[in-house]
Amino acid sequence: MAGQICYYGQLEKENGGCGFFSWLDPPMCERSKNVIPGLLRSIRSMEEAERKANKRERKLRFLLIASWVMFTVLWIATSGSEGKKNEM
Repeated sequence: MAGQICYYGQLEKENGGCGFFSWLDPPMCERSKNVIPGLLRSIRSMEEAERKANKRERKLRFLLIASWVMFTVLWIATSGSEGKKNEM
């Protein structure tokens, strides 16, 4: 791992130790400390906008399907009554 140092506990597991290890990360530079929080806020904002857009899309899809069902039912109902009028 670039920029990370792995260090082990006092004894390795094979020699009766606990086998503990950890990563030691070097400190971040000041610029990254300033930039990263802004990037995280931007990502959260975009994710929230995506969630709202998906919710709106589902609602519009439902309304579209409901309108097509309504128009189909009306079309069938009106075409059946016109056929009876022509028979008279």
